[in-house]
Amino acid sequence: MFFIGLAIFSILHFEYKQTIIDFITRLEMGISKFSFLKYWVASIPFILFSCMPTESEDLIPAAEILSSGEVSDMMGLIEEVDLLVLSAMQQDLTQYKIRPLLDASSCPGSSISRDEKNKLIRVDYGDGCVCNRGLEKKGAIVISYTDEFLFKGSEMSITFQDFSLNGHRMEGQRILKNLGYQVSSRSLRFSSDTENFQLVNVQGKKFSMQQRYVRDLQLSTEKTGFRIYLSGSGRLSTEKYLSTSFEIVKPIVYLQECMESAVPSPSEGSLQLFNQGDKKILVHFDAKACE
Repeated sequence: MFFIGLAIFSILHFEYKQTIIDFITRLEMGISKFSFLKYWVASIPFILFSCMPTESEDLIPAAEILSSGEVSDMMGLIEEVDLLVLSAMQQDLTQYKIRPLLDASSCPGSSISRDEKNKLIRVDYGDGCVCNRGLEKKGAIVISYTDEFLFKGSEMSITFQDFSLNGHRMEGQRILKNLGYQVSSRSLRFSSDTENFQLVNVQGKKFSMQQRYVRDLQLSTEKTGFRIYLSGSGRLSTEKYLSTSFEIVKPIVYLQECMESAVPSPSEGSLQLFNQGDKKILVHFDAKACE
C-alpha cells in the first residue's frame, strides 16, 4: 500500500502525461475503491504543498534599477562637497593655493576654524545659510588632514555633523588623497573613497553609497575655468534592497562655469548602470549651456 501511495504522489507532483483515469482503472484491479479513496485524500496535502510558492520566492524583490537622474544627482552633490573641502583647505593660506575654486566661506553666517596642531578644519554653517551660488547648507563638515592638500600623498578625512546640502542630509566618512600633479594634463589627481556613507534626499529616501573615484582637477587657464574629470565606479542601495551599481565608461566631466551656476550635473561622459538582475542602462551626458 505504501508504494501505491508513493506512486500517486509522484504522478501528481511531476505531472507525468499519463492520465488520472487510466491510473484509477489499474488501481481498481488490485485494491478496493474505499482504499483508493483513502490514499487519494491522504495525497491532498502533497498536492497543495506543491502548488504553494516557496518563502524564498516571496522574499526576492522585483528586478529594478535606480534612475539615471538619481545617480547623477548623488554624484553632483559629492562633487560639491569635495570642492568645498578643497576650498576650505586653502583658507588662511598665503601659499600652496590654486585659484579659482568655489569659495567655502561665501555662506552668510558660516565659519571656518583651523586647528594647526591637530590638523583639523571645521566648516560650520550653523542652522543654515544660502551661499552666493544659491546652494543651501546646514550643519558642519570636519576635515582631518595629514598635510597640505597640494602635497602628494596627503590625505583628507571628511566627516559630517548634521550636515545637509540643498536638503540632502549626509552621514559617514569620505577620504580624499592627493595622487600628485599630472604634467601632461596640467591637473591635480585625487582618489576619492566613501566609508559607511549615507544620504537622505529631500523626500526622505535613504541611500547607502559605496564609491571609488579617481578625480583629475584640471586647473584654470586664460580661456577656461577648472575642469573635473572623473573615472571609477560605485554602488547605491536603498532600504528596500534596491541596489544599483554604476561604472564610468567615459570620464564624467564637470565644468567650473556650470558648478558656479549651482548646476552639479555632468556636462560630458558616459555612465553604465546595472543591478543584481543584470538589467543595464547606458547613460550619455552631453549638456549644452549647463542644462
